[in-house]
Amino acid sequence: MQQYFATSKKNDVLFLNNDDLNHIKNVMRMKENDEIIVVYEDKSYICSLNNDLLSATIESVFKTLSSEIRLIVHVPVLSEEKMSFILQHGTELGITDFIVVDYEHCKYKLPKKDYEKKINRWNKIIKEASEQSYRIKKPILNSIINPKNIKSIEGVNIMCSLDKRNVKSICKVLTKDNYKGTINLVFGPEGGLSQNEEKLLEEKGFIKTSLGTDVLRTETVPLMIASIVKYLKESEENE
Repeated sequence: MQQYFATSKKNDVLFLNNDDLNHIKNVMRMKENDEIIVVYEDKSYICSLNNDLLSATIESVFKTLSSEIRLIVHVPVLSEEKMSFILQHGTELGITDFIVVDYEHCKYKLPKKDYEKKINRWNKIIKEASEQSYRIKKPILNSIINPKNIKSIEGVNIMCSLDKRNVKSICKVLTKDNYKGTINLVFGPEGGLSQNEEKLLEEKGFIKTSLGTDVLRTETVPLMIASIVKYLKESEENE
């Protein structure tokens, strides 16, 4: 079943966003009484589409929002293809916050006048990925910031480094004992973080971390961390 996010609720009827009408009518070719999943206020419902195709009547509760591990990912400004890849698959794997950062080594430069347009585009990708993966809560996408504005948090602050010295293994930095809190991940574009950026982040409390002997593509890094977190959570829930 296709999932959508409701904008409001009245009695047992949920109302969809007008922007969803084209997808419902022309892409999915749905009609009255077809079943869909609709999310509203931390719950998702199995619903029956009404005649207007922009409202649906609740039939039963499908899912209720469970406790989420907050995974904040600082994404370098990348090409549209790579940004889409990270946002889509990161959403599917449970990332809760995306913060886009313009690092020194970012080859893809985005004019400030295009920031709003890109943010809107990226939010659409997140929404569609959330619907596809049946996420009840859409990840938050913050605007583009300078590395100086990156903040450490109370939790695990991970800085992925290409340095071969003075780094800790991800297995020691992120463990079954500390993954339940907030995880704050910083990683650089191709070429990694600059020395100045690494020094700045170390001073803020980020731990220089190695992801292993292999050098990963930039877009692979957040997906690896998200997969580790998902594995730790699933393992504990199934013990």
